[in-house]
Amino acid sequence: MEPRVGIARLDIDTPDGTFTIGREAFPQFSWYARLGVHVQSDQVRIATPDPLYVESTLTALAEACVQLGVPEAYVAFVDTVIPPPAYGLRYGFKGAFTTDEPTVIWVFANWTTLDELRATIRHEAAHLAFARTHTAEESAGHSGPSEDFARAFEEAEI
Repeated sequence: MEPRVGIARLDIDTPDGTFTIGREAFPQFSWYARLGVHVQSDQVRIATPDPLYVESTLTALAEACVQLGVPEAYVAFVDTVIPPPAYGLRYGFKGAFTTDEPTVIWVFANWTTLDELRATIRHEAAHLAFARTHTAEESAGHSGPSEDFARAFEEAEI
């Protein structure tokens, strides 16, 4: 099987191109902020990473889709409006999957280095694959069987 992979086309119609990501299910953000840790902004905009980053992402996504039997997946690149600090403690997402967009995984490009990219893509692609055969409730969030499946696939060297 040759999966269809590509860059997601997002329809963002805010005046400045920013939009809010949902973090309601992750109370850790406010907890870390109270401790003085830099937490990821919930305001993002479409990112345009360099060609090597994009190529590496699409290659990793295609490989993961073949291994997981996923026929179609797209990646949306976003940057947080407030970038992460270069040094120090920080807490945030590198990638994401939501059942609202069942064929799209998200990469927070200004939070995910090229070295971290393959593992991030494998993790989020596994969430996408899990969601194809489970309910939205079973697939939501980063806990339970979906997270267990994603972590195992991310760490497997197939």
